[in-house]
Amino acid sequence: MPPTPPHRVALVTGGAIRVGRAISTALGRAGYAVAVNYLRSAQPANELVSELRSAGGQAAALQADITNPRSVTELVDAVRDELGELDLLVNNAAVFERRAFVELDETTWRYHLSVNLEAPFRLTRLVGERMWERGRGRIVNICGTIGIHPLGDYAAYCVAKSGLDALTRCSAQALAPRVQVNGVAPGAILFPEGTSEAEREEVLARVPAGSAGTPEDVARGVLFFAEAPDYITGTILPVDGGASLSAG
Repeated sequence: MPPTPPHRVALVTGGAIRVGRAISTALGRAGYAVAVNYLRSAQPANELVSELRSAGGQAAALQADITNPRSVTELVDAVRDELGELDLLVNNAAVFERRAFVELDETTWRYHLSVNLEAPFRLTRLVGERMWERGRGRIVNICGTIGIHPLGDYAAYCVAKSGLDALTRCSAQALAPRVQVNGVAPGAILFPEGTSEAEREEVLARVPAGSAGTPEDVARGVLFFAEAPDYITGTILPVDGGASLSAG
């Protein structure tokens, strides 16, 4: 029999629930050893790790507050100690809070920027440097389509995700040619809690595909970039059912 190839190691921030869970599951099924990062979702994280291990994979649940610079370093070191050096970083963790712009306070503003933009920056800088030294690596950011369809009641989220788009392209330039940095931009996938049926219908009316997507659709986009040719970098892939075709 041919020798078993060495496993690849992936870290998914916010990897225990919602879209992050689908990404972690898909990577585990693809043969990655998966570090499932979480902040408060300990039970879902541990359940997912058990599922991945039961299927013959390697996985670890790692708690960390990625808004804390020291915790970011400790998280990356813990992944190395538990599973090995990182081959793939998926910056998925996000907050998405509805707040009318005139009611947007400083705390909410800064928290959205901290989770959605500053944490990916710190992780990309730290992990990217280590990948560069090893000569290879992949980073995938979960971006957004709000640059085309901004949402006024989610201004803090929109601004942070627009910044993440720019971070994706800037870090792709900085880390080329050894490290590829790309993004997946989900459209209507999972609606926030409290979204009315009328609001859902209004959003879906702008989607040529005619329906909402699934977390698995986003996970497939991540897998594409995880396995894509090295010549693809700095690309942001909309997974939005064609909604970004129109700026209206």
